[in-house]
Amino acid sequence: MESSRVLRVIRYHWMTVIVLVALGAAAGLAYAWTVPREYTARADVFVAVTGSSTTGELAQGSNFSQQQARNLSTVATREIVLAPVIDELGLSDSTAKLRSRVSTSVPLNTSMISISAVDPSPREAARIANLVAAKLAEVVPTLSPQVDGTSPVRLRVVENAVPPNSPSAPHTPMLVILGALGGLVAAAAIILLRLMFGSRVRTVEQAEEAAGAAVIGTVSTDRTADRAPLALLTAPHSLRSEDYRRLRGNLRFVQASQDHRVFVFTSSVPSEGKSTTAANAAVALAATGASVCLVEADLRRPSLSRILDLPPDLGFTSVIAREATLDDALVAWGPERLHVLLAGPVPPNPSELLESERALELLESLRAAHDIVIIDAPPIHPVADAAVLARVFGGAVLVVGAGRVRERDVRRATARLASVGATIHGVVLNLARPTRADRRSYSTYSVVPESGRRGRGRSSGAPDAAAPGARRPGASADAADPVVAEVLHLRSPDDAVGRRQ
Repeated sequence: MESSRVLRVIRYHWMTVIVLVALGAAAGLAYAWTVPREYTARADVFVAVTGSSTTGELAQGSNFSQQQARNLSTVATREIVLAPVIDELGLSDSTAKLRSRVSTSVPLNTSMISISAVDPSPREAARIANLVAAKLAEVVPTLSPQVDGTSPVRLRVVENAVPPNSPSAPHTPMLVILGALGGLVAAAAIILLRLMFGSRVRTVEQAEEAAGAAVIGTVSTDRTADRAPLALLTAPHSLRSEDYRRLRGNLRFVQASQDHRVFVFTSSVPSEGKSTTAANAAVALAATGASVCLVEADLRRPSLSRILDLPPDLGFTSVIAREATLDDALVAWGPERLHVLLAGPVPPNPSELLESERALELLESLRAAHDIVIIDAPPIHPVADAAVLARVFGGAVLVVGAGRVRERDVRRATARLASVGATIHGVVLNLARPTRADRRSYSTYSVVPESGRRGRGRSSGAPDAAAPGARRPGASADAADPVVAEVLHLRSPDDAVGRRQ
């Protein structure tokens, strides 16, 4: 797994990491506030051995007292000590329950016993610890060995327990840290799952890395795209229309540098917007004066008739089946420079039809008759139609729907194209979310209707006289940039539904 990919996924999910860590810390803090407070009080007693006079006896007595301290520390939590404590304090706890609240410890190489008691009340915790120490001192003479009728072991309280000022539990900082760590683990799990199963492509970097080819265009997402797919016609001054113009420029560059006149538009999976992208690219190219033919080769789920508002009765399959001539099926849409060949009736064998000699001859004749041919091919998965067309015409333009396809699907599509010897001319990142900087920069330098007025940083300002495609104030519509004029006149009343050749 490449480190660059890991870093990119982390960079993309940094907000998820922050949110989950913050939620975990907040959960830890909330838990700390709901848990009852507990206070711990501690009393220290010293185990003394009497009757030692010589140095040797003192040394032996010291060892003996340390051993007794360890033994007596276990006695402090037994019923012989705790039962009198319960009776004297009038506690409702059983011996077992009180034992869970009392603990002892013996520091290493000492004769000290530390007795700790936990209670919701700091005063009660101190009373329990002190009384346990006192009762332990009372039972020691009855438990330790007798010498001349008396026990040499004595317990002396060296420090009484006092009510603590702050609770010992819950430990709020620790709970907050544990909650934050839990959130971090959850974020790491999400990132790991993204890396294992592939995250959705959303950025230019992801698209280029997954496809192994450069992005030649990004098309901004638009709420009106479904009901008004031809942005160059319905919203010629929008950011989305400008995206298609930039794509047009890059396609012309590819055409000139690589001598490609046929562009096969495809995608990895359905619903990435490749048909809409192909249609707008064809409209944009035709607006420059090039002779363009838009061919619908998606014979399984054709959609160009809906996008272009054309009757789907005749088309590609009609010509192949010799049910119509090319002149009958080819539609002059808008200006004479754009011709459209729809899919026609859906055939039972699309792949075989596209691979037929007659289909290839038809596409070759269209290439010979036009400057540029745009082929709207099916998605690469799960059918092989697009790979067939890409192999014949040397490559494809891969449309990647931002947020609609996973990286692994794009890689599989790229591998399938490579397996048939087809290359990717470029990637179009469709439905990309524009940044605020993109919107701001375009709104200050965009073509607007003549009735608009100039405003600093507003899209309603009048067009800059030096801006490409802008009209000078007072100029008529005929004086506008030819590209914009062609787009605005694509659907005149005479061309509302296209014209058959």
